[in-house]
Amino acid sequence: MKRLGIIYQASARLWGERRGQIILLTCLLLFGVTGSAIAAEVHGGGDIFRLGADEVISDDLYVAAGEVFIDGTVEGDLIAAGGYVEVNGIVTGDVIIAAGGINLNGVVQDDARLAGGGIVLAGSIGDDLFAAGGGNSVPGMPTFPIPVGERTVQQGIQLTSNATVGGDAYVVGGQGNIVGAIEGDLFTGMGTVVLGGQVGGDADLNAQTITVQESSRVGGVLRYQSSNNVPIPAGVASAVQQVQPPVAEVAPQPNPVWTFLSWLWRTILLVIGLALLAWVWVRVAPNLLFSTTSAIEARPVEVGIYGIVVAALMPLIMAALVILAGLFWGWFVALATFACLFGAIVLLWFFSPLLTGLWVGRKVAERTDRITGTLTTLLVGALLIVLVARLFSVIPFVGVLIAAVIYLFSFALALGGMWVSRRQPNATPVRVEPGGSDQFAVVSSQ
Repeated sequence: MKRLGIIYQASARLWGERRGQIILLTCLLLFGVTGSAIAAEVHGGGDIFRLGADEVISDDLYVAAGEVFIDGTVEGDLIAAGGYVEVNGIVTGDVIIAAGGINLNGVVQDDARLAGGGIVLAGSIGDDLFAAGGGNSVPGMPTFPIPVGERTVQQGIQLTSNATVGGDAYVVGGQGNIVGAIEGDLFTGMGTVVLGGQVGGDADLNAQTITVQESSRVGGVLRYQSSNNVPIPAGVASAVQQVQPPVAEVAPQPNPVWTFLSWLWRTILLVIGLALLAWVWVRVAPNLLFSTTSAIEARPVEVGIYGIVVAALMPLIMAALVILAGLFWGWFVALATFACLFGAIVLLWFFSPLLTGLWVGRKVAERTDRITGTLTTLLVGALLIVLVARLFSVIPFVGVLIAAVIYLFSFALALGGMWVSRRQPNATPVRVEPGGSDQFAVVSSQ
């Protein structure tokens, strides 16, 4: 036992030291970033990671920490995740960064893929830039800074006047201020964008609010799309094109005859499906049907209240079971548990007219004296519920709501009947007539 305790303490200490590396490696495997992750240098789990200015890593570097500072040289790719990431050194390969705040002041000799709340690019990128940043996408609304440790990060994307991009730049997010130099094409999709820099190729600006400064220059075509007026200074681009948003086509009015025939055909298919399910249910597994109907017939108000309460608690119970499955067996089992529970609820919702149909059919039989047989009674009740809901659904606006209330009433009764019948096992179905007019009675020990 003592040896087991020592092993447990050692493994716990190792997990505490390496958990950042394990999490980072897991993310790399899930996203398929690279096939050589095991050969790279991996660091993670600490509050601060710093690569000194005189340090050189002759390999890829993967790092996860609260704050990451790259002041040295990475002779390979850099993949970093944290609250705040700052690159002041040199990266000879690609850079992939996900953080609350990103400052790229150094040199990236290949592509840069950046995702963060606030991104400031003041360095050099040898090839393409892909940036997704924060900021309010609705012009005029205030943008709140992001607290990251002891820092305050301003949301949005900024390409300062010192920033250079050797390839194309794709910038999306809430707010953008682009005053750097881009040798290739520029594409933006933002709420607010300001262009004041140099673009060697074409510039496609898509935003609600676009500002083109006189200092900006576009070597190709400047295309813009905005819901607001965009003044373009003279001489900014050789050609300027305003892209008009696509006009929504007016949907043709439906043919009322075709609409009615389509509704009738779906209703017929629904009736046939219910009839087949009812026949199978009565012949193969009648116990659940009889016990549920017995509980509803004995105390319909109490059963309805139980059903409403259980239906209201279902989302909380399902969430708790999914969370427990994830904690004990992992996310795959949690997803499978969610799929099974959700599927069971959906099936019960659609099959609820069968569980409550026998009770409704018996009420109709008591007033007509023309309905005999369990299957016939069940079909009459189930079809009555479904057809009434279908007829109400044709009414514009309120009809769909009324149909949903009818199904909800059926669902609550079915759920409550199942709950009460399981709590009171003494209520059992009894065959009164073994012939075609099978009925049942409630036998209780009370």
